[in-house]
This record gives sequence, structure tokens and C-alpha cells, in this order.
Amino acid sequence: MGKSLFRFSVIFLLVLLLCYFLHTWTIQFFSFSSNSSILNLSYVFNAVYTILLIIAILILRRKFKDQIGFIFLAGSFIKLGVFVGITKLNGIEMDKSVFLDFFIPYVISLILEVYYISKILNSSK
Repeated sequence: MGKSLFRFSVIFLLVLLLCYFLHTWTIQFFSFSSNSSILNLSYVFNAVYTILLIIAILILRRKFKDQIGFIFLAGSFIKLGVFVGITKLNGIEMDKSVFLDFFIPYVISLILEVYYISKILNSSK
């Protein structure tokens, strides 16, 4: 479990870091308007939450092996709710112009989460 989690975390963080630099470069290159606080918060939040969700699923996979998919789904909904709550508490306004600043790191994290959790589910059979 530890080696697999470490490998996932390293690959995940490298991919997310690469996407962060590509995202910020694209914003600067095309002179798009962007809120850097929401962009930074989005990448950091998605990185931390994804790793915590994967750890929780790895811990719960033996006891709740038939409910892992539901745990993942609930975790994804909670991720959206917690992010919206954090932005509201910090006074960060979420509007159409900054939607992609949250959505891009969310989708990247979600794709990698689904891939890794599918490996977990296939290995537990």
C-alpha cells in the first residue's frame, strides 16, 4: 500500500504541477483575465484533497470493498462543497470568468483519481 500510494502521489503531483505551469503560461500568453488566488487555491486544494481521498479509500477498501465506488462518489461531491465553502469564507467570488481556473485542476485530479481507484478495485477482486 505504501509504495503504491507514494508512486501515485509523486506522479499525481508532477502531472498537476506541469498542468499548473501550462495553465498559468496559457493565461499569460493569451492575456486572459484570471484571478491568481482562485487558480492557486484550486490547484493546492485539489492536490491535497485528492491525496487525502485516496488515502481514505486505501484504508477503507478492505472493510467496505463493495462500497468503494460510493465512497469515491461521495468524496467527489464533498470536494465540490468544501471548495465552494472555502471560497465563500475567504471572500473569493466564483463567476464565469474564473470557472476554468477551478474546473481544469478538478478534472485533471478526477481523471487521475478514477484511474487509480479503478486499479484499486481491479486488484481487490
